[in-house]
Amino acid sequence: MRKRLLRYLGALIVSMVCTYSGMQRFALADTRPSCSLSDVAAWQVALEEPDEEATPAYRQAVTEAFLEDCPARPEAPDAHRIAGLAAAWDGNAEAAARHFEAMGHVEDAETLLMHAAVRFALGEDTAARDLRDDAIDFWMARLDRLGLADITVDERANGDLIHVEFLRTDPETVVSQLWIARPHDAAWPAALSVTSERQLNALFKLRAGEKAGALRHVRFYRCRSRKLLARTTETVKDDEVKSAATAALSAYLAAPDRPASEEINACLFDNHILPRISRTSSIPIQ
Repeated sequence: MRKRLLRYLGALIVSMVCTYSGMQRFALADTRPSCSLSDVAAWQVALEEPDEEATPAYRQAVTEAFLEDCPARPEAPDAHRIAGLAAAWDGNAEAAARHFEAMGHVEDAETLLMHAAVRFALGEDTAARDLRDDAIDFWMARLDRLGLADITVDERANGDLIHVEFLRTDPETVVSQLWIARPHDAAWPAALSVTSERQLNALFKLRAGEKAGALRHVRFYRCRSRKLLARTTETVKDDEVKSAATAALSAYLAAPDRPASEEINACLFDNHILPRISRTSSIPIQ
C-alpha cells in the first residue's frame, strides 16, 4: 500500500513539474514581442530617411534585417524584391537570385528585367530569356487590359517586331509610337520610339519663341545605349516611323546584345523600352 502511494505521489510531482515548465514556456512565448506594423514602419523609415548614405548595400542590409525579424509579414515578398534589386545593383548575383526566387509572382517589368540580368550573370541564359519575355508579355497585357494601346506583333526569322500605338499617353513624356524588338535568342530587347517631352519643349520655346511647335524625337534604344535618329517640330508620319523602325530593329535582331556572364549588366534604358504605364493619363498624341 505504501509503495503504491509513493508511486502516485511521484507521478503527481512529475506531472506538476512538467505542467509548471510548460506554462512557463508558454508565458515566455506569449510575452515575446511579435512583428507588427511598427516594425514595418521602422523598415520603411530606414529606407526613406536613412541615417547614412542609402547605397545598394545599405538597402539590402536594412531589408534583410527586416526579413530576418519578420519573415511571415505580408510585406515580405516586396521586401525580397527590394533586397533583390539592391543586391543586383551592388553586384551580388547570388544574393539577388536568392531574393528574387523568394519574392513570388511579380509582373513589374523593371524587376523582371533585373532578374534576367542576374540570370545572365549566372550563365542561366534560358531562364534569363524567359524572364525577359515575361516582362514584355506582362507589360503588353496590362496595356491591352487598360485599353491604352493597339498592339501588333510581326514574327520574323530572328525574333518579333512589336508595334505599340498608344491611345492615351503620359503628359510629361508623350510616347505616341513604340516599336520593340524581341530576339528569339537569349538577348536584350531594343526599341524605337517617337516622343515629345514637356520639359524639352519648354526649353525649346524659350529659345525659339512661344509660337514654336512641339519637338518630336525619334530615338533608338538598346539596354546599354541610345541614339537620336531624328528631331523635328513636324508631325512624324506613320509610314516614315514604320520604315525606320523596321530597318533599325531588323538589323538589331540579326545581331542582338547578349550580356556576358559573371557580371551583372542591368538594362539601363528599361523604362524607355517598356515605358511606365499610367491609367490616368489622357492627352492627344503627336
